[in-house]
Amino acid sequence: MNIKQLHYFHELAKHRHFAKAAKACHITQPTLSASITALEKNLGTDLVVRTSQFVALTEAGELVRQYAERMLLEQEALKQELALFHGELSGTLRIGIVPQSNVDIMPLIARCKQRYPDIVIRLSVLSNEALLSQLALHQCDIGLGFDEPPGEPGRRTVHVYPQGQNRMVVLMSRGAAEPLPSSEPMALASLQHRPLVLPSRSMQFRRYLDLAAEQAGIPLNVVLETDSLFHLVSAVRHRLGWAIVSAGLAHSASQLSDLVCHPLEPIEAGSTVFITRQHSITPAIRAFLALATEAATSANYAD
Repeated sequence: MNIKQLHYFHELAKHRHFAKAAKACHITQPTLSASITALEKNLGTDLVVRTSQFVALTEAGELVRQYAERMLLEQEALKQELALFHGELSGTLRIGIVPQSNVDIMPLIARCKQRYPDIVIRLSVLSNEALLSQLALHQCDIGLGFDEPPGEPGRRTVHVYPQGQNRMVVLMSRGAAEPLPSSEPMALASLQHRPLVLPSRSMQFRRYLDLAAEQAGIPLNVVLETDSLFHLVSAVRHRLGWAIVSAGLAHSASQLSDLVCHPLEPIEAGSTVFITRQHSITPAIRAFLALATEAATSANYAD
């Protein structure tokens, strides 16, 4: 058994398809099949149920997948630690983010790339549930999402780094924003007859909004729902309606487009947190979290 065989097996377990796994490993399908067979022979047990195609992992295969995952993560951590002897931090950092939070991830990524140019960053936009799932499955290294109540089962398996409470604001095109009644925060009730473009109901941010509207007995006039931030902002630009979004997204959108944002009266919208697993913390993960802590400290000092 060697690390390459475990890597091939891990890719097969992830893709559950021989051809896709072979492509991910940059090898031929016969080479992948031969490696899996050799691994099974070496371990003395079947790992994969297959006919002419992948069917499932055996019980032993699932156990090997879990160990392989940890060993491959430790190998990546070792490579990053050894790279530090040469003065340069390198490796891959997989970051998952929810679409709506009060933290703009791009300045942090830019600072990370400036300080550690050899780190490769892979960024994925996920729902909060998918984010927590990928962290648990070690398919993601750092998550930027919503905090879960302390009693939630998944909370015991991760480390949480609070980034502050989420704030909701109204995003509108500049022409549609004139005249605004005042600089005072808008009440949610004042928007009930306005056409609104909102995040999809599957998003945690939207659930907070729907709960607040339901508790206040306020119907929302939703004309468009989307899980795409690009199309959400584009809809506002084309004056389909106003959007209720996080303050972080509104700030970024107003800088990139001719849009303005106006504060909404405080609504319980959860807390933004960085999340990592408790074990197999690589140097790249530690370095990025250190930058996030620096940024948060600077922001608090400026306030």
